[in-house]
Amino acid sequence: MEYDQSLKKHQILYLNWFRFIIFTRVKSHVMKTINFNNFLQQHFFWLIFLFLPSLFSEAQTINPPVCYSGPRLAREFIDEEMIYPEKALQADIEGTVELSFIVHEDGTVSDINVIQRVSPDIDEEAIRLLRHILWHPATELGKPISYRHTFKIKFNIRKYKKLTKQRGTDYFNRPHENTDTSFKVYRRVETDHWPKPIFTSLDRNLSNFIVNNLKYPEAAMKQNISGDVKLRFVVETSGRVSNIEVIETVGGGCTEEAIRVLRLIKWYPGLKDNVAVRTSMPFELKFDLTNKTVGGAIPNPGQLY
Repeated sequence: MEYDQSLKKHQILYLNWFRFIIFTRVKSHVMKTINFNNFLQQHFFWLIFLFLPSLFSEAQTINPPVCYSGPRLAREFIDEEMIYPEKALQADIEGTVELSFIVHEDGTVSDINVIQRVSPDIDEEAIRLLRHILWHPATELGKPISYRHTFKIKFNIRKYKKLTKQRGTDYFNRPHENTDTSFKVYRRVETDHWPKPIFTSLDRNLSNFIVNNLKYPEAAMKQNISGDVKLRFVVETSGRVSNIEVIETVGGGCTEEAIRVLRLIKWYPGLKDNVAVRTSMPFELKFDLTNKTVGGAIPNPGQLY
C-alpha cells in the first residue's frame, strides 16, 4: 500500500490540536490555584512527555520522489519531447494536466491517473511524457517507500509554436523507423548496438566536439578547480537526451557545463532486434586547469553521419 501523505498530515494536526486544548485547560486550572512558573518547574518533564510524540512525528519526515535530472531539466525535456496534438492545436485548446501516480520502492511508476484534465488528446500526451521520467523513490527515515505523487504538465500553444519554430520542421523525424513503445530502459550491454553520437563534418569526433563547444567555467578558473564530472543519462528512441543524473560532481560550475555540453550532442538510439530502445549511458568530462585542457569519454565513440 502506498503512503498517503495527506492522511498522515491530518492525523498529526488533530493530535497537536488535542494536546494544545488539554495543555491550555490545565494551565487555566493551575493558574487559579498555584503559581504557573512553579508548576512548570515541577512538571517540566511531564509536559515534555506530553508533546514528545508530536515532535517525533514531525521528525519522521517523508522525502517525496525526485526525478533523476531534477525538476528544471525534467521540464525542459518535456518541452523538447512534447508533440502537441493536432486537433487541440486547431481548436486552440490549452491548459495544465495534473497526473497522479505511484512511485514504488524501486523507482518504477504505476497507476497513472489524470486528476486535472484538459482534453482526451492532451491528457494522453501528458501521460506519454510522464512515462519518460525516471524517479528516485520517496524515503522515510532513509528507507525507500511507495508513494503516491503528483506532477503537472502545462500545454501552451504560443510557447509550443515558438519552440517548434526554433527546432525546425525535421525535429521530430525519428533516426530509426522501428521504435520500442514499452518505455523500458535498457543497459547498453543489453542492446545489440549501443547508442552513437552523431557529429557534423566540423566536429567529426567527441574530442573536437568538446573543444568547439565547451567553455571552462570562469568561477572554476578563478578558484583553480579541476576534476572529472561523471554523469549518467538516457538516450531516448528519438535520439534526445533525458534523465541526466550526476554521479560525481565538480564545483565552480563544471558540473553544470558538463550537463550543458552533453545536452548538445545528438544521438542515434541504441538498437535491440533492429528496434530503437531507450538506453542508459555513462558520460565523463574531464576539466584539467593545470594543463589547460578538457576531455570527454563515452563508451563506443561515435562516427560521422
